[in-house]
Amino acid sequence: MVPGFVDGHCHFELTCTTTDGWVAVHTPPFHSLAAIAAEIRSSLDRPSGDCEWLLCRSSFSMQEKVEEQRLFTRHELDAISTERPIAVFASLHVASLNTPALRELGLWHSDAVHPFHGVVHRDEAGVPTGVVTEVFMMVPVPVTAEGFERAVVQHGRDLFNASGTTTVHSMPENLGQIEQLRRLHAAGTMSLRQRYYLISPGVATLDEADELSRLDAEGSMFRFGGIKVFVNGCGHDGEGVPLDDVKWSQESLDAFVRDADSRGFQLWLHSLNANGVRMAARAILGVTPDGSNPRRHRIEHGGDFIDLADLSLVQASGALLVTTPQFLHSMTSDPSGPRAPLRTLLAAGIRLVGGTDSTGTVPSSVSVLGNVATAVTRQRRDGSAFHPDEAIDAASALRLFTSGSAFGGFSEGSAGVIAPGSYADFVLLDRDPLSSDSGGAGATEVLATYLGGVQVWRNHG
Repeated sequence: MVPGFVDGHCHFELTCTTTDGWVAVHTPPFHSLAAIAAEIRSSLDRPSGDCEWLLCRSSFSMQEKVEEQRLFTRHELDAISTERPIAVFASLHVASLNTPALRELGLWHSDAVHPFHGVVHRDEAGVPTGVVTEVFMMVPVPVTAEGFERAVVQHGRDLFNASGTTTVHSMPENLGQIEQLRRLHAAGTMSLRQRYYLISPGVATLDEADELSRLDAEGSMFRFGGIKVFVNGCGHDGEGVPLDDVKWSQESLDAFVRDADSRGFQLWLHSLNANGVRMAARAILGVTPDGSNPRRHRIEHGGDFIDLADLSLVQASGALLVTTPQFLHSMTSDPSGPRAPLRTLLAAGIRLVGGTDSTGTVPSSVSVLGNVATAVTRQRRDGSAFHPDEAIDAASALRLFTSGSAFGGFSEGSAGVIAPGSYADFVLLDRDPLSSDSGGAGATEVLATYLGGVQVWRNHG
């Protein structure tokens, strides 16, 4: 028996709706653009409800995993349909679009301004090739209100509870979803605890967050958490070429962090490269020069992308660093990918928060035990161990997703522990995940998950 897992960074809502409302074209099982195109074409008659878009989910670095060694072009997607907008996402940050999609998003013309500072690849004539970055916040959500509620209730159980997760720190896609989730929790139909964070700019302004922070300030099941800010995007141009795609100057980021901090908000500062981690640490240091960091501001993915030359800066800021171990095998096979120096960071006294970053891009990423196993083995797709000297022991890896992630959401003592006065959220496993003799976390299965002492999921296998 172990404490219920606390997923310290996940797109819970998107994971659930993706499962039902998007075309799954992950690599693997698909190995070519031709096979993926056939799957998309066969889905054209899928009912679209209020959304005419056909949205498809593939994998990180899709171009590395298909025979053609590239992403779809606009022409190839136009050959599937010139009537229905099509987007094939290779992570939330990278997509291939057909002509109707590019036109609907206002990205067709060469003088178009990308509202989220993304990249639109164009040919020599200035016409889009189809490959873009940072359009996820621009596409419609392809699910009805009823479909959303059905998805989060069902998949909260069969995906998250089935993985032993009892608490999620998540990022709803819009304010309407927050209202729906509030009603579901009030009705007692949700099977996990949620602390939600508002993407700003994008989902909410700081003034809107002020209102929600008062409305959802209390409660053990559903409550406001803070603000998520994108310091940068994916750190490359969509085709794998490194790009420092920062969304802010240091001065403007510092000003935003000061404003949010003065309102009492915890901040999540997203970065997928070392410079963004550096900028985030500087901004946090600016509001907590003594390093105490009472708001527990965090650098999302900082534990994966930090340059250890900046370790003293991060230490001085007191920033929490979030790590997603599955990135080691899912994101890229390039040696310049995320190094995740977890052993060094723990030895330096950095507080680490474990998050699956589940979105639907990597279906298996929802498994906390899978992430724990990767933190221990650091095994990549080809079976090799990436920077094995940075491996951590199983107990430390498990703490990333229990007490460590609970601390990252101000719920230490209640979640992520089994102790008098805690929530009584726990998981029954078929073996000891800390024992290498029994195969460790990677071979461990969840038998049952309990929320507040009540069974919410059981393995009937």
